[in-house]
Amino acid sequence: MPFLAQSQSVGYDKLTFKFTPSSLMSLTSPAWQFGLEYRPKKSFGINTEIGTNLSGLRYGFKCLSCSGEQYYHTNYKWRQEFRWYITPGPNPEWYFAQEVFLINDNYRLRNGLSKQDSISYHFERAEYSRISFGTASKFGVLYNFSKNTRLEIFAGLGIRLHYSNVKLINEKKIGMISSGDTAFDRVRPNTTEIWPHISAGFKLGYVLWRENERTKIK
Repeated sequence: MPFLAQSQSVGYDKLTFKFTPSSLMSLTSPAWQFGLEYRPKKSFGINTEIGTNLSGLRYGFKCLSCSGEQYYHTNYKWRQEFRWYITPGPNPEWYFAQEVFLINDNYRLRNGLSKQDSISYHFERAEYSRISFGTASKFGVLYNFSKNTRLEIFAGLGIRLHYSNVKLINEKKIGMISSGDTAFDRVRPNTTEIWPHISAGFKLGYVLWRENERTKIK
């Protein structure tokens, strides 16, 4: 008599709240980044995350590519990730992911230096903005610490399109600057470049909803 196929119920994280503390360690645009992961199937997940530095509260490091006193800085991040779990087991779970992202930074500066065609200028105020859009492929691992807490570690590589714009107000020529000063190069105030993009960090998660998926066994 042939054996009948049987099935067993396997639990997985259906909906998980995510916090990315590694985004606060960015030297250029730190942000409080939160999100949700929804897994329609045990082996497939969709991550949506947004981040901000809380609307210009001047959290984090100063603009590393600017000259002058920074008195305002806002940034916003959006990240969409599609994830395939290679080992969708209880612990650990390895995955491959493809992400797309958009980052917007806006700085306001005062009392700084700019350089235009090897001539230096002093400006009273400046507005500097940059937008980055791109994609990256990455691998990661998900550890289950307890019934509802999770830790993720990931790393990957991709490309991004980088656009920057500079606006100076009350600009005055001052001639050559000393070697100890850092000038903000405004030869090309509007630039569009393609750069490599490294995506790496870690996340903390808390499971909001778990579901069982039935699999057939012989």
